Amino acid sequence: MGLLARARSSRFLRDSFTLQVAAGVNSCGALICAFALAYGLGATRLGEFYLAVATWSFLWFTVNLGLYGVAINQIAAAAARQQSAKVELWIAWLAKATLVIGVGLSVFAWLVLPTFASFAFDSAVVGRCGAWLACTPLLELPRVALTAALQGTRRMTSLARIENGQELARVFLVICGALATGTAMGPVLGTLGASAVGSLLAIDLYRRECRQPGSDLPPLRAWLARIGSVPLTYGLRLGLRVGVVRNLDVYAVQILPSMLLGYFGDAAWVAYMRLAQRFVGLARTFMAGINRTALPYFSQLRSTQSVERLERAYWRATLFSGLVVSGGLLLSIPLAPLLIGLFPRDFHGPVLLCYWILVPGAMVVAFSVANDVFYMVTNTLGVAIKLQVVCMVITTTTVAACAATWPTFGTAIGLSICYCCSAVHVGYAALWFRRNARG
Repeated sequence: MGLLARARSSRFLRDSFTLQVAAGVNSCGALICAFALAYGLGATRLGEFYLAVATWSFLWFTVNLGLYGVAINQIAAAAARQQSAKVELWIAWLAKATLVIGVGLSVFAWLVLPTFASFAFDSAVVGRCGAWLACTPLLELPRVALTAALQGTRRMTSLARIENGQELARVFLVICGALATGTAMGPVLGTLGASAVGSLLAIDLYRRECRQPGSDLPPLRAWLARIGSVPLTYGLRLGLRVGVVRNLDVYAVQILPSMLLGYFGDAAWVAYMRLAQRFVGLARTFMAGINRTALPYFSQLRSTQSVERLERAYWRATLFSGLVVSGGLLLSIPLAPLLIGLFPRDFHGPVLLCYWILVPGAMVVAFSVANDVFYMVTNTLGVAIKLQVVCMVITTTTVAACAATWPTFGTAIGLSICYCCSAVHVGYAALWFRRNARG
């Protein structure tokens, strides 16, 4: 009973559980959507949709300089010190930076992506779909700014409601779009519609939080009035460094493998591998709540100069998430054929093969729940960038070589190896704490 009482009294665990439930709902929604798209579009058109997402994401993560994570980190630190003016300033900066980048990227995407996709994947459809997806940052601007404020001030229940509401809208609209058009464009339009719904939900729930007694959230008009005056360079340097760390990881794990498989193989195998990744990701959803709660919590600990408490929190988060996810993956091995068997028959063998290949690497990366947060709050992003660049060169070369050698399942082999490189960051964290815990 003592352990349960302490767990209930821990805000970190309560917040983690709230976001964990939300992540579980979102994963279930994504799985339902994957089943519907597999039957509604077939492997080739579903692969075209995934390639469009990967192509658009390549552009987005090239210019998205870690804005969201930086804003949450700074909002959390300012809120801990009760600096309401700084909270307003960081929300306004995030909104302005997202607007400027979103407009520029949308124009660039329409000029470049159709030609690029025709050359790389021999598919103009992929390029047009990717260009439409470039409207996403503009539609999601209110949601991005407001959820950063909610997460930074640790209002996780409202955050979870926004994300679950948007995911439910996405599932419904994406499926409707696929059934109505029978092409990759249908899910793209559904995705854009869900982005707009998410922003409307964020505005409504943020206003409700502001009306709560004793709320320290700035009202909408307060930070909106600062957008014109806040300089874009306000958080650009830190954002660039955070963005490099996170974006290189996204490139290596999600974007480049799909694009390499689309280049060396075909769209159908892109669908097979992405679905296998989604099944592996079901177990990894146990990391999501801890990771997102860790950022504001670790920032507050670091702002009090409590290195020893930060070390305990880091290792608890790392070991707990790693053991839970690894155990879930082991338990899922005999169950995977039953779940994958619900897909159309031509999906069964390829998806299951890719899934089994990805599991060992996913068990290693399960222990990396708090790596990016650790680098941010300890001001060691320079080290993170160097390690990430070295790992990305090795892993991308490996993925490309495997994809060229085995155009079907080779990308999954390279991706599993890529997952294992995450252990380098845990090793560095152990070294840093050993040097600084008593410093």
